[in-house]
Amino acid sequence: MTSLTPRLSASAAGLTFEDLSEPARDWAIRAIADTVACGVAGAGEEVVRLAAQVLTASPGPSALLGRPGRLHELDAAQINGISAHALDFDDCNLEMDGHPSVSIVPALLALAGRLDSNGADFLTAYVAGVEAEIRLARISNPAHAGRGWHPTVTFGVIGAAVACGRLLGLAPERMAVAMGIAASCAAGLRANSGTMTKPLHAGQANRNGLQAALLAHAGFTANPAALEHKFGFMAAFNGTVSQDTDAALDGWGQDFALLSPGIAIKQYPCCAFIHCAIDAAAELHRAAQGATIETVEVALHRKRLKNIDRPDPGDGLDAKFSTQYLTARALIAGGIGFADFEDAQVFDPQTRALAARVRLVAHDDGDLSLGRVGIGLSDGRVLSASASVAMGRGPSDPMTPDQFRAKFDDCTGRILSADAAASLFAALMDLPRQASMRRLGGLMQPAATPEPHKQNDAASGAAKER
Repeated sequence: MTSLTPRLSASAAGLTFEDLSEPARDWAIRAIADTVACGVAGAGEEVVRLAAQVLTASPGPSALLGRPGRLHELDAAQINGISAHALDFDDCNLEMDGHPSVSIVPALLALAGRLDSNGADFLTAYVAGVEAEIRLARISNPAHAGRGWHPTVTFGVIGAAVACGRLLGLAPERMAVAMGIAASCAAGLRANSGTMTKPLHAGQANRNGLQAALLAHAGFTANPAALEHKFGFMAAFNGTVSQDTDAALDGWGQDFALLSPGIAIKQYPCCAFIHCAIDAAAELHRAAQGATIETVEVALHRKRLKNIDRPDPGDGLDAKFSTQYLTARALIAGGIGFADFEDAQVFDPQTRALAARVRLVAHDDGDLSLGRVGIGLSDGRVLSASASVAMGRGPSDPMTPDQFRAKFDDCTGRILSADAAASLFAALMDLPRQASMRRLGGLMQPAATPEPHKQNDAASGAAKER
């Protein structure tokens, strides 16, 4: 039996702000800001409305993203996790094969609201959690994801527990307990991609991860070797216990997984595996102006096609995983945006007709992220374009500052005023110097929310309305 859990917990508990390189700090800030923006944008989605009708909503100190009111930290972590993943616009990571920040940031925001933590501690805790979940994925995938588990929640719940444990200041042995509790709360199936249950996964990762850290802090017990035990996490989820656990720890605090292969920020609010086809189709949109598209062929890597071959999406959520629909929309419109997942576009006859002509083929190129789109035009021309997009724009090929700000404003503008969005962006970009995360949480809401000691009646009323 290896000593993965205690070693990983000691590394995470011992991470300090001074350990973070400038590039790691900068990219972590960008990923946190992007997740917050996605959470604000998702606050008005139907999945959030329905969840808020059913899930508990006890009053407390933690702000809701994009909505008025403050709730108990566990309730806020769950609803904000759903909100931040509702649009499938949050960041991705290749090693994790999922969404690293959305599993952590809502839980951290909720806990920071309770503790009124400072920005530097928040940032350090985020990096500890992200590094832990990605590095665990490093020694678990592809077997883990290949068995049908949704890594955003199965690795993410452990990342959330580590991040929250770091913010609570858990000692290494208590951090190992938090990871053990979280490992028993891990669940989520990729079969539910394209449904409301996928964002629910992010909600449960945040709630259960925060709960695990709080229970460990209170003195709860769990197996301190739950990851590598013969009946533990890796054995159950991967089918085997990795013997190369050093790969999860090598370079800790120096070679940051969030930089290489990196956390990638999405350009389009849909499945990251299709972004290369969208980019290529957008290029062909410009080249094919004035001609009728008669045939379309999309080539993606064989490993990418399992979950994105959906020729007849039933709604906007399903359309986020339809290569046929998204390629057709990009060929017609030159890109993909929020409006493309509303019924008017999803069921647009012209788009449906073109999507029906999209033929998917598999390639085995060494570049897993390569996508090619070829079109045949009515004037006899045959055009093609290709793009290689890992899972979004990462540290090696980042969005420009203007592009990143445009995405932030596009997301937050769905809920917040332009002035409020500008104040929030400035505060997030200056995260290490923020003295009060509780105050920062208030900037993420459409209207000022009273401080916790003054707001119990208002929060109770909000809870009753739900």
